[in-house]
Amino acid sequence: MNKLAIVIPAFKIRFLSQTLDSIARQSCKDFTLYIGDDNSPDDIYSVVREYEDVIDIVYKKFPENLGSKDLLSHWERCIDMALEPYIFFFSDDDIMPFDIVSRFYDTLSKYPQKEFFRIQLAVVSERNELISTNSCLKDTVTAEEMLCDKLFGKMNSAACEFIFSANLYHKVKGFVHFPLAWCSDDATFFKMAQEADGAIAIHGYPVLWRNAEGVNISNDKSYNKEKVTATLMFIRWLRENYSYRKDRYFKQSLYRYIRCLLRETLQWNYSNKDLFSLCKSIYCITPRYSVKLFFKYLRFHRHKAI
Repeated sequence: MNKLAIVIPAFKIRFLSQTLDSIARQSCKDFTLYIGDDNSPDDIYSVVREYEDVIDIVYKKFPENLGSKDLLSHWERCIDMALEPYIFFFSDDDIMPFDIVSRFYDTLSKYPQKEFFRIQLAVVSERNELISTNSCLKDTVTAEEMLCDKLFGKMNSAACEFIFSANLYHKVKGFVHFPLAWCSDDATFFKMAQEADGAIAIHGYPVLWRNAEGVNISNDKSYNKEKVTATLMFIRWLRENYSYRKDRYFKQSLYRYIRCLLRETLQWNYSNKDLFSLCKSIYCITPRYSVKLFFKYLRFHRHKAI
């Protein structure tokens, strides 16, 4: 049996051929690809069947569209399809470098006891134009470094940059559930990295995460209220799971994270009540940055008459 399962929770057909092309081009094909169709209105299988002769594929169309109500539960039922000891959780619009499976096995042979691996990440547009690339990875990074670099804005982060063992996945009890799965991957992979004593780098070409207009909720302002709610839940979760008392970098990172949320993610479309709730949520962690955020963005908020 192969050691690696590639798992795709599929719903959109727009970029699926590009994704499957990148998987079909793998220099090492010792893997099984699991595709869980979330009862999509698109004909997912019409694309999948074109690759059945070149990829070991297990396809399943679920009778219920679960993703519209509980996206994380759909992710989890897709992972439950897999039988292999390692899982590469992927998307239906991202792109793999041609040798990532081979590099995973090479890295695993050097660290056979490790359960959590990380690939360099780059971001591309809907036209496959390069938007940004994370800096080169250290051989090993702690859970705290990984989380704070993301919060601070030093790096982008996405589920497709991680490979983890099924044992580790069950040990942390699956994904941390927040609305829209917003912040859920950050919390889950921080928890995995904690449990696994850090993330081991798989060096080489980056995996490409697609940030396309009209595809990702990151660009959709109609979900702003849910994003605020999920962020508040995420911060509460961090207060319970992060030893932050003497961690100055974490406090700075959290300030930068909320600032980015207000300015770039919500695009200044938030209420005074939202701002107060966010600042209140970090007050017990860092009163200084909480007060700074409130007065800085309250004044701008009023100036903009939002």
